[in-house]
Amino acid sequence: MGLHLVTVALMRGGSTISLRMKTRSSRATFEEADLALERTLDELEDKFPNYNEWLRSLVAPVATGRVLEVGAGVGTFTAALLQTAAQVVAVEPSARGVAALEQLAADDPRVTVIHGLSSDATPHGLFDAAVMLNVLEHIEHDEDVLGELRALVRPGGHVAVFSPAFNLLMSDFDRSIGHVRRYRRRDLSNRFNRAGFEVTQARYVNTVGFFAWLIVVRLINRHPTGLSLGRFYDRFVVPVTRWVESRIRPPFGQSVFVIGRVPLD
Repeated sequence: MGLHLVTVALMRGGSTISLRMKTRSSRATFEEADLALERTLDELEDKFPNYNEWLRSLVAPVATGRVLEVGAGVGTFTAALLQTAAQVVAVEPSARGVAALEQLAADDPRVTVIHGLSSDATPHGLFDAAVMLNVLEHIEHDEDVLGELRALVRPGGHVAVFSPAFNLLMSDFDRSIGHVRRYRRRDLSNRFNRAGFEVTQARYVNTVGFFAWLIVVRLINRHPTGLSLGRFYDRFVVPVTRWVESRIRPPFGQSVFVIGRVPLD
């Protein structure tokens, strides 16, 4: 198994597929993809703390106040968001994910769970921020969802999206868990702009992971669940890569991260 196995752990926070996803013969159905994701997440649960903390640190500057988490999965990242957020409203379309989220909410009154889509959060009023972590790539009409989030976040608030990058890396594994696409930085930024946001940050993340995913998952077609190498990657590679990328913005990466601001006008 390749060194980039740890990046799949990110899907624990934004794990399940939007019900908006259209079924195609070349892509898994909602139920098939949901089951594939569940198996993968079970294998990777709580194994990669350094990578998870890296992702949390990326969204932390804007994930404050009342935060909407779209595609919250089983709630691993929901708990992490509470380090900076005063309240998290976690939206999840999968009954499996909702069951785990409700357990979390039972122990922490700062968490509210919605079984549904982003539009179902409308009755909860405006939010200070919204986050989608490894979720947008599952959604056929992604710009429509970005538009919904713009309407759900107060003027001056932010929406943060973290998604897989580069269609070159699209693999059978991606398709099996319901990925519709991967993004380039400019492409995702343009989608934010068309949805009415002011893009404040757009960057690639995890340069080393780009090569590992390309070789192991895309070319060799291996399923990315090798926990021994994944732990090695998390312990030794992630801290160095994170340090370097905090100082030098890489020209490519396994993932892309964009923050959009809702205009004050």
